[in-house]
Amino acid sequence: MTSLKGQSIQVRMTELIFGLCVVAFGCIILSPDFSNKLLNVAGFISFFLVIYNIKHLYKTEVFWLCLILLITGICDLAWYGLYKVNNSPAINSYRAYLEVGKICIYGSLLIFAFSVNEKFKIGNKKIHYAVIIILQIIMVAYAWYQYVELGLQRVEFSLGGGTSATGAAYTVAFLSTYIMMVLQHSRMRFKDLLILVHFFVTFIILVTTGTRAAIMVYPIIFAGLLCIRCYKQRHIPWKGIAVLLLAFMAGAFMMKDNLVKRYNDLNKDVSAYEKENSNTSVGARFAMWKSGLIASEHNYLWQSTDQRNTLIRQAVKEDPSLSGALSHIRGHLHNEFVEAVSTKGPSGVLLYVCFVIALAWYSLRQIKSFALFAFLTSMVMFGFSGVMFYSKTTPTAWMLTLIMFVVFLTQNRHRDVVK
Repeated sequence: MTSLKGQSIQVRMTELIFGLCVVAFGCIILSPDFSNKLLNVAGFISFFLVIYNIKHLYKTEVFWLCLILLITGICDLAWYGLYKVNNSPAINSYRAYLEVGKICIYGSLLIFAFSVNEKFKIGNKKIHYAVIIILQIIMVAYAWYQYVELGLQRVEFSLGGGTSATGAAYTVAFLSTYIMMVLQHSRMRFKDLLILVHFFVTFIILVTTGTRAAIMVYPIIFAGLLCIRCYKQRHIPWKGIAVLLLAFMAGAFMMKDNLVKRYNDLNKDVSAYEKENSNTSVGARFAMWKSGLIASEHNYLWQSTDQRNTLIRQAVKEDPSLSGALSHIRGHLHNEFVEAVSTKGPSGVLLYVCFVIALAWYSLRQIKSFALFAFLTSMVMFGFSGVMFYSKTTPTAWMLTLIMFVVFLTQNRHRDVVK
């Protein structure tokens, strides 16, 4: 009787945290801050489920993934506690690691809670179908409103501050991999057509954000999934190839002036950097990467953002061509590897590499989902010019996407589809 009562409580708690995650996921475009708060509440509740099932910890497929996320979050909070200075010019950098630390910890607890209780069949497929419909409508309507009605040069949804259009593009790309995965599992006759329409619409939205990394990466990800499906089904998806090309042409036509301008700006920035002028968009990134690596040369353990920035300023004095980095060092250095090694040293890089390996192993060897691997690939590729483990907007988006992936795939692992 006691066992049945305990199981009933687990079911109710698991349903509760899943409901919170669904609402948070559905609101990620409209209000990332609200989604983050719901994620934190769900993560706190899941802690009790994890404690109750602690003896099953080693039996779950997501054990290593959850462990690495947990250690990453604890390290971020420890780093914040050791180095945070209230009057620091880079105070937002410290707060960013506080936020992502909590997200990693709560995310690891939630993934474990859903995985260990997968026998409860949490998350009916109809819920996932409803979520992708809501997300698609919100993305299209919001992008149309900002780009057409408000006439914004770059669509940024409800994101403000330093992330804006870039964060919006990353969020859309993450959500798209989940949407395509759910559509692939549907039994609708026209699911292939829906996937193609979704890709076309999403690519146009990404073009309106003006984020070069997303515009370049997203078609590559989709083309990769097309190739995998072609290999698995021994069939060339001509419709998919046609839509891919059509999306390119439509996106280029819609944003031809802006794309030409950004292409010319890219060439000018590279040319300026070759002449030792890094005070441009691209030049500043090169300067940040180079100066960040210089500041990391003797960082064998950890160092504060202020200490790193002091070393960067010294590097700029010695090499004025790196001056473009100075206007960005209060935040992150626009590269996952450089940011990690410049603050948390080799341990930060090791944790990031372990996360990539753990999620890749779970995707390809355990749950066998190419869509989830595509999601990971997008994270890694975006990490070349941005930082995924920083602040709360982008981490909340990818963590909720990862959670929804895990819930859906564990409940539909035996479906005979190209996942």
